[in-house]
This record gives sequence, structure tokens and C-alpha cells, in this order.
Amino acid sequence: MLLLCFWLVLGAVCAQRPLIAVLQSGEGKLYEQAISGLSSELAQRGYRPGSNIELLTLNLKASGHEDPIETLLRRQPNVVVAVGTDASRALKQRYTQLPANQQPPVVFLMVLDPVAEGLIESAERSGTRFAGVALIIRPQRQFRLLLDIASAVKRVGTVYNPDDATSRRLIEQAREDAQQSGLTLITVAVRSPNELPSVLATLAGTIDAFWLIPDPVCAAPNAFDQIASFCLRQKLPLIAFAEPYVRRGALAGIGVDFADQGAAAAELVNQVLQGVEPATLPLMTPRRLRTYYNLATARALNLTIPDTLLNLADEVFGK
Repeated sequence: MLLLCFWLVLGAVCAQRPLIAVLQSGEGKLYEQAISGLSSELAQRGYRPGSNIELLTLNLKASGHEDPIETLLRRQPNVVVAVGTDASRALKQRYTQLPANQQPPVVFLMVLDPVAEGLIESAERSGTRFAGVALIIRPQRQFRLLLDIASAVKRVGTVYNPDDATSRRLIEQAREDAQQSGLTLITVAVRSPNELPSVLATLAGTIDAFWLIPDPVCAAPNAFDQIASFCLRQKLPLIAFAEPYVRRGALAGIGVDFADQGAAAAELVNQVLQGVEPATLPLMTPRRLRTYYNLATARALNLTIPDTLLNLADEVFGK
């Protein structure tokens, strides 16, 4: 009898524990950093898996017989954490097929432009079942970084896919930010990686620096290698948006702290678990930025990065 009571009580406690389902877009260091930040902040707020919450982690691209979204929906989580654009898009698409009462709230992170993706209605108020943290940084921050290293730069070139809504919005912001920074932004459309060699050729001799944006066409590994080689041949400073690109040859970059993205998402998860409707929440923006420099590239360009900048850097490569 006592054993039966024990199992009944244990079952009741488990049933009361909220379930947080984490759906990540793929594998990689950046996802690991974000999820680590999420877990750490949840623990700081008293949420501990196996104690007072359940945590289910799924990979959107994992091989298996069942769709991971179907798996998490069947478990009826109290909140879903979508890590990355692909996971967020997949959930949004699936939600169009579900009645509202079968759509668990979603907290997203590592999404470049949630408004352009249609996840939320505006930065001021979500208006949907989604709330989260944007990944995008105003171009002005990157332009300022460029001018701190190469103050003589006047014309900055970039390539982007005009069919990508996020890239279009970013270019619109960049034109305004470039003007405020005293720069001329020269943009060239590219819809396929196959067009990149001819597109880069049109920029030769017309620009003083190159700005790499997080566009799926031009930020892919092979495309980046072409851009980096072009910039070295033309002796152009190349400014990127994340650490891997600086490690692989960009002169400098400024990007978000992915662990902090996870921590910010955990704050929103806490609010949702406390009963706050996602539709009422504003979009969170990156709180901590990380700066990177590549000294080997600087030497190849005959540029000197001031020690005052290097001392404040999060990482310096090519020493």
C-alpha cells in the first residue's frame, strides 16, 4: 500500500512539472553555445531538469522515422524553444495546420530577422504564438568597426540575394547607416553562387572595403572563400558578422554572443511559464556583442590594428 502511494505521489509530481521542448535547427558549436546559455540561465532561475521541469531536446535534421515536430507536439510541452531560423520556420509552417489551442508557445533565438520571417508582427509586440531574441546587429556597428581600423575607407561593397526578405531589410538599414557613417554603400544582387565570380569582378576597383552579410547565398563556405580571396587580391578590408569568418580570413568581425542569446531566451521562457502570453512580448535584441580580429589578414593588407582595439577583442587570430 505504501509503495502504491509512493508511485501515485511521484506520478502526480511529474505530471505537474512543466515540459520545455528544445528544437534546434542542426548541430554545431554555435548551437551548443546557445543551448548552454539557455540551460545555465534556466538553472539560475531555479529550473532544473529532473527536479522541477522536464527538458526534451530534439534536432530538426536528425534522422529517424518520426518528424521531431510531431514528437514534441505529442508531448504537449508548456513551451517550445526554437534554436535557429530553420527550426522556427518549420514550427511556423506546422502551426498553420493546427488550431490555436494546439499551438504551444514558442520562444525563438538565433533568428536573423523574425519580422521578415513572419514569426512576429513587429518588434514592439509579437502578436503571435512566437516571441524571442533577434540575431541581427545594426550595420552601423560593423561600419564603425571598419572605420576604427581603416579610417580612409569611403566606398563599401556588398553582395546580397534580393529574393531573401531578411537580406532586403538588412540592405535597407545598411544604406541609411552607411550614409550616417559617411560611407557610400555599393550593393550588387546575386541570386546564385554561380553568379558570384562575375559579380565580384564588377566590384573590382570600385570599392575600398567589403562587408559580408548573413545572406544564405554569399555566406556559404564556398562563397565566402571566393569573397575572401577576392578581397586579398584587391587589398580590401573584409568585415564579417561572426567569429568563424574572421578565423578563416576576414580582417575583423563583430557578432552576437550566442551563449547570451540562450540566456535571453531563458528569460522569455520564464515569463511564458509564469503565464505571460507571447503575443504581448516585445522582440529582444542582442545584449552582448563579441569582436574578432585576424592579424595575419591585417599584415597581408599592410594594415595595423591599434592595440587599444586588440586589447578589447574577444578573440584575435593569426598572431
